[in-house]
Amino acid sequence: MKKFTRFAAGMTAAFTTAGAFCLQAFAEGEAAAQTQQQGATGAGLLASVLPLVIALILMWLLLFRPQQKRDKEAQQMRDNVRVGDEICTAGGLVGIVIKITEDTVVIETGGERSKIRVKKWAIHENITQIEEAQAAEKARKAAKKKGIAAAGIDTEEKSKKD
Repeated sequence: MKKFTRFAAGMTAAFTTAGAFCLQAFAEGEAAAQTQQQGATGAGLLASVLPLVIALILMWLLLFRPQQKRDKEAQQMRDNVRVGDEICTAGGLVGIVIKITEDTVVIETGGERSKIRVKKWAIHENITQIEEAQAAEKARKAAKKKGIAAAGIDTEEKSKKD
């Protein structure tokens, strides 16, 4: 029992000394940290705000900018609607434009040639423009293929002459 008491007393003294040393080191470290903090508040503020700024920029680039581009293209499509175009509304009505006013369009739809007036913002797609764009793309691809084939014939003829 005596040995245990001496051991416990020695450990208590050791822990007390170590605790006092750690407390002193902590106090010195805190004072140094306050000195550094006063000198580096601008850097600390920048380091805490920079991730937020980067997140906002990425959100704008990935979410808002593409949506603005789609909205601009949709508005341009609505502005370019002409009489005689076949359109589809957001509600799924398909018809041919027979009259255009400032903010509405009158379309003729169905076998009985029913006339319906819809707002321009309700136009979902201009089928005529889509078909024209597809035809132009097909013609461009055919011309490109024909141009490549013609270029291939020219190179073959030159190699035969040599």
